[in-house]
Amino acid sequence: MVLDNPDGTRYVIQVKHRQDNEKVIGLAAVQQAVAAKAAYGAHHSIVISNALDFSEPAKRLAAYNKTLLWTKQELQKLYFAAIYRDEKLLEEIGLELGKPSASAETQNTSELIPYVPSPKAVFSFQQEKSATQELPLPRASRRFVSGSLTKRKSAWVLWAITGLVAFLIVIATLGIKRDGVASNPSSPSILSPETVVIQYDRAYRHALSTNDLSDLYEWAFPEHVNKKVVPFVRERQRRGCVLDTQQVSPMRILSVDKNGAEFTVRVEKHWRQTLKCEGLPDRPILDKVFVTTYVLSLAENGQIKISYGEWN
Repeated sequence: MVLDNPDGTRYVIQVKHRQDNEKVIGLAAVQQAVAAKAAYGAHHSIVISNALDFSEPAKRLAAYNKTLLWTKQELQKLYFAAIYRDEKLLEEIGLELGKPSASAETQNTSELIPYVPSPKAVFSFQQEKSATQELPLPRASRRFVSGSLTKRKSAWVLWAITGLVAFLIVIATLGIKRDGVASNPSSPSILSPETVVIQYDRAYRHALSTNDLSDLYEWAFPEHVNKKVVPFVRERQRRGCVLDTQQVSPMRILSVDKNGAEFTVRVEKHWRQTLKCEGLPDRPILDKVFVTTYVLSLAENGQIKISYGEWN
């Protein structure tokens, strides 16, 4: 994939899917990314995979050419950084928030796709100096004049988009869950503290709004739920009430600190709560931004769960 930021920064991205994600990604993927960076005149190159790791030769070549290597752990951080525009998470994976240029050109996308040689052609050009190979045209000359070439490039773009969507679907099956979607991960141990907190918050809002506590136990220890949540929910239920709790804006992860086997996660929320009781008018309770802290510990099954949460 070739991605252009509004500020003109160009990335080339090589995506590798492994059916068996226990296998590492080898040297070839990094070689292809390095070649594509030169071929497309890009500023940065990235190799992304659902595999657990890259081989040592691949890591050395990537370090020498300043190519970023992302496994599913980095993809999880990218996912949350995209939702919350969290600069700290972006820095951890080697990126920074883009700053669109005020003078960025607005042109028809179909006219901006240049003709560029493939990485294989670039290697051939470098090895055989006498071979004639067309290099990328200057930006001002990147226009299509041939209808057949336009169709061919448009088809290439369509396949690239299709491939990206397919890859994101694969990543979604590896433990990345959107807020508001119930999940039953087959490998809970791979979930990050940020994921657990977001899913717990979703389940907590559902419990307050419906008096249904079942989802909470998937993301928090029973001791915490029974002590900090159950008494208040049961009291409202006895009175025929629910505390309708809406998320006004996505929860923002402020910090994640590790201390041995425990994690401390500070978050910023904006909730709107309304007490709704049978036979009584609705009563607004809360509508503000606040900060709260969670402590997460390791459960017997290897999953990280909430062991303590400040009162919201």
